[in-house]
Amino acid sequence: MGRVLRWYYSLKYGAFRRERRPRDDRRGLVALQIDALAYSDLRRALELGYCPTIARLLNDEGFHLRRWFSGLPSATPYCQAGIFHGENDEIPAFRFYDRRARRIITCNAPDGVQYIRDRIHSPGVLAGGSSYVNLLDGDADTVAFTIATRERSSIFRRLGGLRMALLILVHPVRVARMGLQSVAEWLREEWERLRHELAGKATHAEGIFPFLRVFTNVVVRELQTMAIMLDIYLGVPVIYSTFMQYDELGHHFGPSSRVSLADLRRTDARIKEIYRMIGAVSSRPYDLVILSDHGMTPASSYRVRFGESLGTTVQRMLEGDARNAGITPLSSLMSVAPPGEYVDIGAQIVDEAAAAADDRHVRTGRVLRRVRDWLRSRYGVRELLWPQKYWVSERHDVVVTFSSSLAHVYFADSEEALTLPDIARDRRRTHLYASLLAHPGIGILCVRLNDGVHVETRAGRALIVGEQLELLEGTNPMDRYGMEPCVLRAVASLVRQPNAGDIVIFGAYDGYDIISFDDQVGAHGSAGGDQVWPFLVTPQQVDVSNERIEDARDIHRVVMTRWTATEERGVRSEETDRLALRPASAR
Repeated sequence: MGRVLRWYYSLKYGAFRRERRPRDDRRGLVALQIDALAYSDLRRALELGYCPTIARLLNDEGFHLRRWFSGLPSATPYCQAGIFHGENDEIPAFRFYDRRARRIITCNAPDGVQYIRDRIHSPGVLAGGSSYVNLLDGDADTVAFTIATRERSSIFRRLGGLRMALLILVHPVRVARMGLQSVAEWLREEWERLRHELAGKATHAEGIFPFLRVFTNVVVRELQTMAIMLDIYLGVPVIYSTFMQYDELGHHFGPSSRVSLADLRRTDARIKEIYRMIGAVSSRPYDLVILSDHGMTPASSYRVRFGESLGTTVQRMLEGDARNAGITPLSSLMSVAPPGEYVDIGAQIVDEAAAAADDRHVRTGRVLRRVRDWLRSRYGVRELLWPQKYWVSERHDVVVTFSSSLAHVYFADSEEALTLPDIARDRRRTHLYASLLAHPGIGILCVRLNDGVHVETRAGRALIVGEQLELLEGTNPMDRYGMEPCVLRAVASLVRQPNAGDIVIFGAYDGYDIISFDDQVGAHGSAGGDQVWPFLVTPQQVDVSNERIEDARDIHRVVMTRWTATEERGVRSEETDRLALRPASAR
């Protein structure tokens, strides 16, 4: 049977034969990330039978399962930078403000992710390998659906380029199945949303989401599986791919919802195909690692609960409440996300395709540009209907960025990050701090001190220095968010990052639900609940159960570098150790 399969794949992938890697003694790695799947939710999915392939790996193949601590923020940009490069400093959130460049960085936009990539200097563990459906490329040679790369490249190349187009051509049956599955996924989305509405359950209603769901849950998942299987045949030494479908559904339906957990069955089926491919070819021996970058906590929408966005709340506090208190307010101007964050992505992709077609097919390029113009005219204003993503003052006195359960407030008239005494010296800043503290949607306010981080709730305040907490007054602010040393250390490290806000806010958390500043029913970004506790599955020969893994950088050190080429391992280990030994304030 093995000989027949090898003959079949040799015939099928004949067009890629020149890409086949010479066989060497290096074991290959296939790392599959299930985005935002917490350790506890994976255990729940295993118990309910949603992940039979992972269950078989654990029960019959000797694979190991453990949880680990993601660090803060519990967000993909921070975690993937740590996993790929062992370097994830100055990434305080999915959206944040660079006060020196006076610029909002949002990882929904390619430019925002590229901003992060351009500031990473450590080598990536995917050098010589492939990166599929990741935010960062990790120095990979081959990328598809990867947003930011070491060298600037076109959207067409980041989507896989001609290689992905050729791969689609050699899978006609799979492409036909993809079309049928797309229709089924759209019908499934409409039925599930209707069922949740009739049952009175919360979902995040977003007009374009059904189409995004079809694209991510069917098209992207099939294409990345096809690309991984091709790479295994070719003998690519390291392959890292993210299955992002659970994250999207978890945000919209909740991390423990039947909808989110049931979709894991389809990802599990793709993992089964990939594992079978590993056993069917002889290009090189491969090890399979399955992991998540962070988890997710059930959430309630701040806007739904309080009738306004966090930006509107800050505006009201600065303008209305401040005047009532006899304080001259800081200037204000409401703003939504810039058009570049979402609105022009489709048109940009079509524009890239038109440019690529111009050389040989001028008429095709002309038609594609007409499609581009139609997209811009038809959907160019839809950004106005999207929820607010950040808030910024007219003269840049105050900037507020928020992503899921984490928010940052910047007093941007200062070029330097402020400490609690700096805030206390300005009556207007003090008023905003006190008003935020009193708001029921706010869980913790975190502010820098010279010797640590001050954390405060309405019921108490404390000082965090390193991984030690000193209670200053009232009840412990960190009780519900986690008192483990790694949590305390991560909070202190997050708040003291140069690009962190002058006030860092965690959504209110009652031990089960956390407040999300985005319209979400599943959230991650701050501490509190399962969002900081992802999982790691490793093969029998890679037992890391006794290793200390308390940040995504530790996954780089403990796991990923095991498959780094021998001649590069020493250099990479020295770089990782050097970064690990630097104090958090210097990183």
